[in-house]
Amino acid sequence: MARLDILVHRGCLSERSTLALVKEIQQELPAWHIEVRAADKQDRDVLGILVFPAFLLGGRVLATGIPRKEWLLARLKEWERGNS
Repeated sequence: MARLDILVHRGCLSERSTLALVKEIQQELPAWHIEVRAADKQDRDVLGILVFPAFLLGGRVLATGIPRKEWLLARLKEWERGNS
């Protein structure tokens, strides 16, 4: 199953925007498992993330901040084609 993890800084204003983007992405890609969770110190240290939210695909940082929906959909569909 395709999986996208999104790390957020709890309480940050971008968390609401992230959740809205997740709803839109799930409408387009219902088979994807998308998990939004609070980032912890270990995430920041291991992945070197300085900007949140951080979108992780296959354990690697795909994007930080709030990407455009079309861009994110294109990357996820590209990943599907390469991993099916």
